[in-house]
Amino acid sequence: MTDRIPGGQPTEEDLGQRFGLERDLQATLRKKINELEDGLLIIDEGAERSVDSGFIDITAKDVDGIIVVIELKAGVAGQRAVAQILSYMGDVFAEEENRKVRGILIASDFDSKAKAAAKVIPTLTLRRYSVQFHFSDVLA
Repeated sequence: MTDRIPGGQPTEEDLGQRFGLERDLQATLRKKINELEDGLLIIDEGAERSVDSGFIDITAKDVDGIIVVIELKAGVAGQRAVAQILSYMGDVFAEEENRKVRGILIASDFDSKAKAAAKVIPTLTLRRYSVQFHFSDVLA
């Protein structure tokens, strides 16, 4: 359980943990990008891409050559996350001379406002992630 300051806002510690988890999610996804979608090729040389509206977690290209903007959220994503990835997609569209761009927003879950917004955006896919642990004994 994370501590919250009055008003339900996350504490600095909570934000730090979320940032760390997003960084770990990004590193793992970069290694297993084809588990997200067959044929995806990361084209950002292993670093977040800077655009006018912020930093894109992962930029890839699909089998059809369409640029794919991938945004990760450690927790539940809301309409602000949808707005964020749409801004990134718009920036890439402008920078890439009107090439086709689509987005994948990945989170542990999505609130009803995020789902409603995404329904009318055919170039945006929402994907839930889950984590599975494997344990083994260590012989001393």
